[in-house]
Amino acid sequence: MFSSQSHRLTRPTLGVVIRFKDSEATLPAVLEALGRQTVRPDVVVGVDNRSCDTSAEIMRAAGAKVVGWVEAYNHPRVLNFALRHCPTDLVLVLSSHTVLGASDVIEKLVAAMADPRTACASGKWDADAFYSDAIDWSELKSKGLKFCSIYSNSMGMFRRSLWEQTPFDETLPTLEDGAWALEQVRKGHICRRLDFPFTYRRGGGTRAYIFAVITFQLAHRHGLRVAWLGVAATLRHVGREAVRQLAGRGAVGLPGIGILWGRLRAWCLWRFVRPVQE
Repeated sequence: MFSSQSHRLTRPTLGVVIRFKDSEATLPAVLEALGRQTVRPDVVVGVDNRSCDTSAEIMRAAGAKVVGWVEAYNHPRVLNFALRHCPTDLVLVLSSHTVLGASDVIEKLVAAMADPRTACASGKWDADAFYSDAIDWSELKSKGLKFCSIYSNSMGMFRRSLWEQTPFDETLPTLEDGAWALEQVRKGHICRRLDFPFTYRRGGGTRAYIFAVITFQLAHRHGLRVAWLGVAATLRHVGREAVRQLAGRGAVGLPGIGILWGRLRAWCLWRFVRPVQE
């Protein structure tokens, strides 16, 4: 379903990694969109995290190689495990609930990787223009590190050769994608952001707090400032938002109270529990 010999002769080899658990409701659409791509992957590797439904059968029926993960789930550990089964030049990591919304998404990602300076490329989560579409180290030094990741393993492509040199950081519970991209940019590579359509359906609660904790950690590690509202401004916005909600009015375009409180908690943890050593 996926492999195309003619494409192999004209581009680097391409693999897709999809992690899944009980994803039979979303995998058909994900795989159908993958099969419509103008550039087809040479191999698709599915990592089965102890599914109890027909997810593994769906993957195999589409031509994917399925490998099992039986330990407790951890984003970077599972990805490092999966990549040992995907020996291609380029790897696209796709969530089991991310549906590519156009047939040329992989084509665009592969084109972005044609620049040898590019370490990774992924889609934009929103229209935020804080960062450029080709992030380098000088840009991060001047603008700082935002709480959102500069790169996403929900629909992102990277060079496997760089992963071989620097695997995903298994000490992190999540945000391994942003940490890896940041490390690559620090080494002189470029992280690219592409504008293409996709749909993403993920259950579970918000991860704003743990994302914020790791962002403070990464910023300190790389000597970057965190680009955020700061303590005083965040408290002011939380107060204003609370008043608006009590009055039955909508938000003012800023993150919700839960996200803002999560960032304040993360700052307190980093500032007082694990103080930054100057």
